[in-house]
Amino acid sequence: MVEGKVNHTDLRCFAEKLLTAAGTDTQEAAIVADILVWADLVGRPTQGVWRLKELLPKLRNGLIRSPCSPTFIQKTDGIVQVDGHDGLGRYVGHISMAKAIELAGRCGMGLAAVRNSNHYGAGAYYVHMAAQEGMIGFAFTNAPRRVAAHGGLNPLFGTNPIAFSAPMRNGHSVLIDFSTSAMAGSVTRKAMEAKKPIPENVAIDEHGKPVTDPDQAQRFTLLPFGGAKGYCLSLLVEILAGVITGSEMSFQIPSMFEKKQIATRIGHVFLAIDIATLLPLDEYYERIETLVATVKKSTLEPGVSEILIPGETRWKNHAAHRQEGVLLDSNTVESLTSLANELKLTPPW
Repeated sequence: MVEGKVNHTDLRCFAEKLLTAAGTDTQEAAIVADILVWADLVGRPTQGVWRLKELLPKLRNGLIRSPCSPTFIQKTDGIVQVDGHDGLGRYVGHISMAKAIELAGRCGMGLAAVRNSNHYGAGAYYVHMAAQEGMIGFAFTNAPRRVAAHGGLNPLFGTNPIAFSAPMRNGHSVLIDFSTSAMAGSVTRKAMEAKKPIPENVAIDEHGKPVTDPDQAQRFTLLPFGGAKGYCLSLLVEILAGVITGSEMSFQIPSMFEKKQIATRIGHVFLAIDIATLLPLDEYYERIETLVATVKKSTLEPGVSEILIPGETRWKNHAAHRQEGVLLDSNTVESLTSLANELKLTPPW
């Protein structure tokens, strides 16, 4: 199989087996496999099973601990501090958002501040967890330094993404999930892997000159999106996820291109707001449906056929990929096949 579609259930089972064979705790492997395949289902392959090629070596080398046995310290009725003990970011993220949701169910709002974690993948997954419980969800995370401050040349911030969700009556949610860099780090890595040029106005070299050559990956610095606006949002995320969590800040986290390999100790913040504390859910659904309908009735620019609500394409992808299978590119198939061979497993293709 060079490239093709795989049944999502088979892919999830395979991902779980790979994680377990690499030494992951069985409970943690099941949750991480769910999150990876969810990203593939909604059309975010850069956060899907493609990531196993970096997760498994780190697990086997002890850079990610499993089981990690996160600890929870209740700071107030609605705030909990979580120490991830260098565990799988997706597992730590899942149980931390679950705790924030639990607190919101009791207090109206719940916040989980996480330290000593790792890359947590698609932020949209965690905020949708809140939406499934009739809540607003926020997720913030810092990341290894890769992005310059506005006007600067050296990498200082991570791509520092922001995620938000709001539930819809049909079980879907408005999903907003974006990096504060001009291009997500995972997207630039995919371009490098495929030897495709990086778009202009995304990256610069140490002299501030534009970089588009993917072979210069280890030397370029990403720019914040929208200049000062992206920089300000990145700083906001750094204060939330890096400063107040007590975790490492982005400029203290080693780049993936550095030879020195140590635990990343990334920080996250998860916030859940119980909508029912402010107004009845039926009234909320009526109001958000009015908002969505009004947005969609906007006068369209020439050449535009439809205005989409954030997350709408993700849910269309989710339905299609569940029915037709998840499309894996040739590089992902090759890397997963190699991992399977090393661990004496049979891939589902």
